Amino acid sequence: MILLVDDEERYRELIARVLTKAGYEVVQAADGIEALSLLEKSKVELVLSDILMPALNGYALVARIRAKWPNMPVILTTGFLSPDAAKTMMNGSVDFIPKPINAETLIDMIHRRVPPGQVTRTNC
Repeated sequence: MILLVDDEERYRELIARVLTKAGYEVVQAADGIEALSLLEKSKVELVLSDILMPALNGYALVARIRAKWPNMPVILTTGFLSPDAAKTMMNGSVDFIPKPINAETLIDMIHRRVPPGQVTRTNC
């Protein structure tokens, strides 16, 4: 299952549809606090999160994920930073994909972080 975290509901719904169409089970959160709650009660294999969000931003979310789930694959996204800047800020501990997200690039990135057979797929 992929946990998709973004405060922009329309964008989150769009990316969720792309992932679902690609065969993935997706659970959604509107911010980092909701994401942490879902991580506690769902079998999440990968987190895809926006960086700039109210309440708990993507950087703070990654810090909490690393403290409790140190091996959880995380992909961060934003339209406001370059990929190099985002990677530098996170010391290379996460992948980064800029917005607007290219669906094919995102799916390839998910496959690299979590092998296809390991991620919960809805069409299996």
